[in-house]
This record gives sequence, structure tokens and C-alpha cells, in this order.
Amino acid sequence: MFTDMVGYSALTQKNEKLALELLEEHRRILRPLFTQNNGTEIKTIGDAFLVAFDNALDAVNCALSIQRALLEYNAASPETVQIKVRIGIHLGDVVHRSGDVYGDGVNIAARIHTIADPNGIAISEDVCRQVINKVDARFIKLGKGDLKNIATGIAIYKVEPKHDGDLSALWAQAKFYARQRKVQYIFLLSIISVVVLSLVTSKALQGKSEKRELLVVVADFVNETGEGRLEKQLGTLLRSELDNSFDLEVMTEAKMQSEIKKLGKEKPKRINEELAMEISGITKVDVIVTGLIKRFGSTYTIDLKAIDPVRQRYLVTAVETTDHRDDIPATLRKAAAKIRDKLESESDRLRK
Repeated sequence: MFTDMVGYSALTQKNEKLALELLEEHRRILRPLFTQNNGTEIKTIGDAFLVAFDNALDAVNCALSIQRALLEYNAASPETVQIKVRIGIHLGDVVHRSGDVYGDGVNIAARIHTIADPNGIAISEDVCRQVINKVDARFIKLGKGDLKNIATGIAIYKVEPKHDGDLSALWAQAKFYARQRKVQYIFLLSIISVVVLSLVTSKALQGKSEKRELLVVVADFVNETGEGRLEKQLGTLLRSELDNSFDLEVMTEAKMQSEIKKLGKEKPKRINEELAMEISGITKVDVIVTGLIKRFGSTYTIDLKAIDPVRQRYLVTAVETTDHRDDIPATLRKAAAKIRDKLESESDRLRK
């Protein structure tokens, strides 16, 4: 397995101190996951890792664990300090010599990882055959890639969580073929475009005949920990978690600001529960969600509430705690899932 940080070289030219800090953070996150998944770190080359596993299943599980961990880390971090990694995995014989490994398996894995998207995983067909029915993930066949200094074409697959849909798979294939720059795939890309358009049109028409989504306003997170920037990061993550539902539509910040303007108010520094109630008074808002994080000693408590703005009563409350700051994003996700599940189960009753 090969991994490397996206944009690290460019960042070192702009801000070497920040680049080195992110490099160390990247290593801090990844190294325990290698061990947990029975991997052996062979070497690190700047921002890249070469890791060996006894079987393909451990390698793929490790790659998925890495991307999940980085997703949570990035959700709680400003965009300027986010860490994105490409991962490539191949199955093949290697030769161990003087603490290093050599062979085609190493060379192919190194080439495959360049095909992966930022925050993505690319694997060879040999790896896919070994794990396809053993891992809770989707495997999207991209096609055969012409890898630098590799004589034969290697079939490449993208690995991603199962919640991504058909459009994601088609787009991944389109990008892969575009990167290969093969004229013979122009016709295939045209077909993909038609299919994508058909899917979008079908979903749009389907939506007209189905019940509408619950409209949700998420008030700005309240941060009582004394630690700066948490409220913005957690607010963004909460909106994302709730919006990841077929039954819920989270009002965008731009739309909320537009509604506030209709109220004759200036742009506020933050949207609190009271202002969210005012927004609901002039729109068809079904639910208001508020969030609070506080700290007692080393324990962080996240308290989420869903409110019926018409009856002005609580629909559901979710409280979760953690003693580790690094676990705050996962703790929020757990609380948000309780809110989301409750709103989904009562969506018919809550629609205005």
C-alpha cells in the first residue's frame, strides 16, 4: 500500500512551517491505523508511506480506516489545514532486503496511488478479487490504466463507502478515462453524459410526485468550552450530517441570510435560536435544530435539540459525551444520527 498527502509539495513552497506541522499530524493519524490493521510500515518518503500487509483484506480495511479518520479530522478543521491523502493498493510478490521491499508489486502500487482522487482509494483488479465480498464498500471499475514504466495494462478499481450513488460511479469512470486521454473512450463518455442526464431528470421528475423533504434550519452552534473555532466546525458538520438524508433538507446559510434580509434585519454575526424562529415565521420551516458544546474538566458534552417552531416544543434531544478532544467529530455524528433518525421516523407528521 502506498499513501501520500495531496498538495504537500506546493504547501512547502508557500508555508514550510505549516506543511511540516500537517505532515506530523498526518503521521500521527495514520501510523496507529497501520498497526491496528496488521500492517508493517516499510518506510516513509517525505509525505508518503509504503506499508506491507500479509493479505489484501487488511490493506483495504486499513485504507478505509484512514479515509474515515481523515474525514472526521477534516470536518473539524478549517480548509487551510485539512489533510487529504491518496492511497493505492496492489497484490503481488515482493523481495525483502535490508529493511526495504522490491518488486513489481511495489512499483505497481506506487503507480496506482497516483490515479486515486484526493481522499480516495484505488486498487488493482487482483486486490478487488480478494476483497469484493468481504468489505462493506463499493468497488467501481474504472478500466485499464496505462501505468508509467509498467508494460501491461492494469485494471483499476475505485473503493468508496456504499452511500455514494450511481452518479458518483459514473463520474469516477469519466474522470479516469479523461485522465488516460484515450480517443476510443470519447463515445463511452458521451454515453455516460446521456445516462447522467437521464438519472438527474428522472430524480427531478420523481421528486415532484413524492412528498417534500422536511425543511430544517440549523442555528449556529453554541461553544461554551472556551476553545476557539469549534462552533463553526461543528456547525458545518452538523448541517452535513442532517442533510445526508432523503427526508431532510437543511436550509443553506445563503438562504437563511436572504430570509433575514426579508425581515428587515442587517446581517447578524450569528444565527441563534430566536432568529431561527423568526426565519421559520416567514418560511415553511418544519424543524429548528440547535447545538451546544461545553466542557467540564476533561469531558466534552454535545447537546443537540430539534424544535417544532410552530408549537415551540422539543421534538427530540440528543446528548453525547467524550473525554477525548479528537473524538468530538465522532461524538457529534452520533448525536446527529439520533436527531436525524427521529425526524425521519416522524417526517409525515411533521410536514406542514
